[in-house]
Amino acid sequence: MRNLSNIPRLSIVVPHGGDGAAFESSLASVLQHRPDGCEVIVPHDGTYDDPFDLGEEVRFVDSGSTSVLRQISEAAELAMGRFVHVVADGHVATENWTDAALAQFEGHETGVVVPVVRDSETQRIEHAGWRTTASSACGPIGFGDKQVARKAAARVEGAFLAASFWRRDLLRSLAISYRGTDTIEASLAYGHLTTQAGWRCVVAEDSVMSVDFETEVLDYDLRIHQNHRRLQAISDHFRGGGSAGWGRGIQRLLTTTLAGGLRPSSLISGLRRMTAPLAGNAISRSVQTSGVLSVDDNPETLPMTSVHREPLRRAA
Repeated sequence: MRNLSNIPRLSIVVPHGGDGAAFESSLASVLQHRPDGCEVIVPHDGTYDDPFDLGEEVRFVDSGSTSVLRQISEAAELAMGRFVHVVADGHVATENWTDAALAQFEGHETGVVVPVVRDSETQRIEHAGWRTTASSACGPIGFGDKQVARKAAARVEGAFLAASFWRRDLLRSLAISYRGTDTIEASLAYGHLTTQAGWRCVVAEDSVMSVDFETEVLDYDLRIHQNHRRLQAISDHFRGGGSAGWGRGIQRLLTTTLAGGLRPSSLISGLRRMTAPLAGNAISRSVQTSGVLSVDDNPETLPMTSVHREPLRRAA
């Protein structure tokens, strides 16, 4: 039987997404600022050979896949911690960054916690989760700002999976809900499913991470604009039980274009949102809405104080 004192509270998953330099930056930052009572898991496609001989500090998992989503899913299945934190390529940990995030899980209904991710040079916010707006199916909260506005934080709907904290069993149950490879699409689907299951998503403003690589995979705003048709179709799937039809297309085109200052990129993004029904059938086949852990089905274990140091007892 495993000694309870050796079971980690937190499992930090650093998937090897394929960008060697960005991956090593993320892993090095996690190991440098590694909190007590955690394990570090590195899922990879089988080609990573641990050139820095970290086998005693890191659990390497051969997932046999280059899909970051599959790597995260397999790591979550093996995770021993009650909570799982994902740190994908190029996302950098900072000192004590997990403390504020884990504190948010004291709330029984909190299923996912969002750190504030900043640009390492300008310190402006890249994202603090996402929410649906009139001009975006997946608008990054706080993008370009210095601080997260309280009202914006209160309206957060989900985390970007690449930098996120989860209750382990909730994340495990979400693994089969989305059949695809895009992490932003999965973030959107996971967020809607988490809300439907009764969980809350919370922004931990004092949990700070950064990005220090200028690669397309870390440009969330660009990736959202480029994939707005499918992202809007996912949002419509959950909010309307399917495609919202073409009736709102012109309105979406106008609001997205105007919000983007009439720039060509915003016009293109608006056109993609307008044509979301074209992706409706594909999204319906990609999303599975059942089987997600409900907040009412989540067992809670509470410490019972005792001068005799009795074992923990499961709450009734």
